[in-house]
Amino acid sequence: MEKRSRREMLQIAGAFATACAVFGGAENARAQGAAAFQIGVVPNVSARIILTNYRPMREYLAAQLGRPVEIATATDLREFQRRTLEGAYDLVFTPANLALVAEEDGKLEVLGGFEPPIPALFVTRKDTPVASLEALRGKALALANPQSLVAMSAKATLASAGLRADADYRPIWARNEDSLAQLLSGSDTPMAAMSMGEFRILRDDIRQTLEFREFARVPNFIVLAGKPMAPAALAQLRAVLNGFAETELGREFQGLTGVQRIRSVPDADRAAIAPVLAETRAALR
Repeated sequence: MEKRSRREMLQIAGAFATACAVFGGAENARAQGAAAFQIGVVPNVSARIILTNYRPMREYLAAQLGRPVEIATATDLREFQRRTLEGAYDLVFTPANLALVAEEDGKLEVLGGFEPPIPALFVTRKDTPVASLEALRGKALALANPQSLVAMSAKATLASAGLRADADYRPIWARNEDSLAQLLSGSDTPMAAMSMGEFRILRDDIRQTLEFREFARVPNFIVLAGKPMAPAALAQLRAVLNGFAETELGREFQGLTGVQRIRSVPDADRAAIAPVLAETRAALR
């Protein structure tokens, strides 16, 4: 592992919540004298959840590739996208819109996508039910990441109902999934938009106070080769990823994330994402 990367990892370990987080594999890499294979996972949830959810993937890839594997993320989506385009990761798991921007701008290779699509939810408190979207007028909508497909889909859904962001309601951005739900405690924020995955990982005591309705399904994460690879290496990596779902570790990953398999990205997903690529680039600036 190069000197700069190791120095960054030491800094990360000292500031887990505020700096880039790197997990697993470092000791194995040193012990075996091999360069670790870096998996970059988008920071859409807390570092703790990423570590837990992607452990089966890390173990599977380490066994299949015969080398140590590390999981890395970043402080936010903007920083993660910058690192992705700089080639910081060997393999990247990222939202579909960020992936297609990286494919176009960084010429990164798409290896596949998660299935099924992501349910996008409007979430409210059970003790303060919201009868319609109109209840949001003059108030705030809690969101987690301005660059996420769920956030963009929520704003589009509200716009079709005659509610414009920053004119008819105020988007407010939460620090993480727990604070996103906690913002609903105030009367000024009757609703949050989040993915089913974000809803699932809320603490039980918080989740039990909430209810949701699904307003859309958006394409799931896309997997990218983070660095240039020979055609044979790309084919091997695709085959390894495609075989993951049929393994015990793949089934464990499904239980943690809801991801059923990795398959080629259909043209319909690309067509659905294309209209938000310009908005995605603007949100990343």
